[in-house]
Amino acid sequence: MALINHTKKEINAKIVYYGCEGAGKRTSMQYIYERIKPSLRGELKSLPTSGGSLLFFDFSPFEAFVFGGYRVRFHIYTLPGRVVNPAAWKMTLKGADGLVVVADDSPERVMAGRDSIQHLRDFLSGYGLSVHDLPVVLQLNSFSGIGKMSPDSAAVALDLTGTPLCPSVAVSGEGVLEALATLSRAIMSRVGEDDAFRVREPDAQEEQSLSGNGAPVDEIVETTACDVSGESPVVLPDAGYPVQGSESGEGQERFMVRLAGDTAVSKDGVVRVPLQLTLEGTTRRLVVSISIDQA
Repeated sequence: MALINHTKKEINAKIVYYGCEGAGKRTSMQYIYERIKPSLRGELKSLPTSGGSLLFFDFSPFEAFVFGGYRVRFHIYTLPGRVVNPAAWKMTLKGADGLVVVADDSPERVMAGRDSIQHLRDFLSGYGLSVHDLPVVLQLNSFSGIGKMSPDSAAVALDLTGTPLCPSVAVSGEGVLEALATLSRAIMSRVGEDDAFRVREPDAQEEQSLSGNGAPVDEIVETTACDVSGESPVVLPDAGYPVQGSESGEGQERFMVRLAGDTAVSKDGVVRVPLQLTLEGTTRRLVVSISIDQA
């Protein structure tokens, strides 16, 4: 599960790009790094490891706060090239919240990819995990476009059937951001289910009361933008479920209230209801606390 720092109000999630030598991990990471707005990303760093190097950087998919005032930051890692020491992969995978498995779609490379994925299963088992315990996306990378396997056939050959699959051409960037977006949605969906966001004490900003006339909520947060230049955004999931909506007359603003999770009752008897408010296309999350005095 992603690391949540309640003091700094940060959610830190680790993503690992995994695959055999030459699959396109480094190329994919560099493409992602170049497409993210500089103000939202950290430095792309390389750390020497046994027989290679560890490539990593971090970025925030939002300029504003989400999840009731918490900022999200993804930390992306990979080991490019041939990894001589398998322990380097095991250490890189430690604490991962999601994996992008990068594999070549050519028939002559499928066995190398299958062996690599078997090693992945072994590495994860050392932490008591399987590939089904984490959000995983298969990024099926094409280099020549000639003699490539169909996505379904490749998934079967790689023993990753049922895994979300994103065909890509890493050298041009085609499909690379889509693979990251798919994994990001799965990770953020898990974060949204964390009890820490359901029962924690809300801050003063979240404990705003809703006025009867549907007044705008300050500090509106946009929920669908991963600010990348010139490419499709990494869109994170809308965790709310529609429970009530109202639309005023022509020329006036549209205001909608959605339930953003399960209602929680604390030990002191206070009922906390997580809500998502939408006003003119912009969204804000808050928690409404209800204290009931018994006569």
